[in-house]
This record gives sequence, C-alpha cells and structure tokens, in this order.
Amino acid sequence: MYTQMNKRYNIYNFPCFTHEQVKEINKKIKKNISQEEEKDGEMPSTIKTGKFFPLPCFPLMELVHPWIHQCQRCNAKVFGYDIYWDFHLEEFNYNVYGIEGKYDWHIDANSEDTPTDMKLTCILNLSEEPYEGGEFYRMGGKEKVKFDSGEALVLNSMMTHKVTPVTKGERITLTYWAWGPAWK
Repeated sequence: MYTQMNKRYNIYNFPCFTHEQVKEINKKIKKNISQEEEKDGEMPSTIKTGKFFPLPCFPLMELVHPWIHQCQRCNAKVFGYDIYWDFHLEEFNYNVYGIEGKYDWHIDANSEDTPTDMKLTCILNLSEEPYEGGEFYRMGGKEKVKFDSGEALVLNSMMTHKVTPVTKGERITLTYWAWGPAWK
C-alpha cells in the first residue's frame, strides 16, 4: 500500500484521490480560506515564497478523511509514533506555489520547549493541472521525491527538506502536521 521512497529516511507515499476528487477538495478549501498565513513566525534564514493559508481541520474532514486515515495507518504500521490526531483543535496548511514559488531547506519540527512535539509531516498534492519545477527533495537525497496530484507523502517532521522553484504552472498542496507528547 505504501511506497517507501527511502528506507533510511522513511519517506512514504501513496495514492489517495482522483482528479475529480482533487477539484472538489480545492473548491471546498477555497470556501474556507479566511486569511493568509502570518509571516512573522518564519525562521529568518528560510526563504518561503508562495501563498500559504491556515485552515481549520474540522470543516474539511469529511472530504480529506481517506488521506488522514491513510496517514494514521502509515504511522501505525511504519513509524509507531504517539500522536494525538486532534482534528477539532488543529489546522491544515494550504500551500499555493505559483511561478518562482519555493520553500528552501527547512525542518517542520518545533524548536520550542513545549510538552508536545511535531512528529509527522503529511502532505497531499492538490494540483489540478500539471506543473514544472516545484520538486520535493530531502537533505542528502540526490533524486527528487515525486508525487503527483491526488498522492500523499508522509515523513518524519525532523527531516530536512525543500521544494524547488516552480517554473511553469501552479503546485498546490495541503499539509497536516501530526503532534504528540514530547520526544523522550
């Protein structure tokens, strides 16, 4: 069911939605967008260009449940992390990378001293049309990690990764960060 992209670094991908379902998800998301992500919280050394929108999870759960369910199964079968999955409290991030949109090398894991830690990054490709560029790379990897529209990636949030600049079209993704008790 899950394609292991790299055994050492545990990046998994899997198909989730048809092209028609991707269009329906985008339509529902666009109805729920109220504001763009604030830029203050970004690390000053990380360059992230595009449009990024936080969205409450709960109103979208009916549509994206197959994706989240597969992320939970992937965690149970592969990672085994203790994760809360509190969708009524958490947010997705809707990421729209147009021409020259990119996200330089970064990790998603939190750096604050909190009782919880980000454990998994779950990404769903919601691009409706083909695009060029916008490739996903992990630190130390020479080949891009390709995942097409309707497919998902699951990776440890502490893995350094990037999205290269989009050169043609628009790359759209939905991200969910799975949190759990602090690492011990």
